[in-house]
Amino acid sequence: IVAIFLLGMFVKRATEIGAIGAVVGSFALSIALKLLAPEMPFIDRVGVVFIACLAIGVALSYLQKPASEAMVVDLGGVSFRTSAGFNIGAVAVTAILIAFYATWW
Repeated sequence: IVAIFLLGMFVKRATEIGAIGAVVGSFALSIALKLLAPEMPFIDRVGVVFIACLAIGVALSYLQKPASEAMVVDLGGVSFRTSAGFNIGAVAVTAILIAFYATWW
């Protein structure tokens, strides 16, 4: 899921076929590595599957022809600014979470 999110956010030519390929690849590669390399640690397997899914998603997206301009979302007039209250709240929540982790982890 993280691979699909990253594709959508940072690859301009990402397509739905690339996303579906990454999902199917994630499932298939996870099962295949579990069966073919059972001694591989879980976190290593997750890393390998993540990198492979990114590659599959990018490859499938670039194999398709680029989307027409009508399909592209224009973000030119969108402001991503946040208010000072939101920023203060976000910093406060982050500080509280850091304190919780530092205390009880």
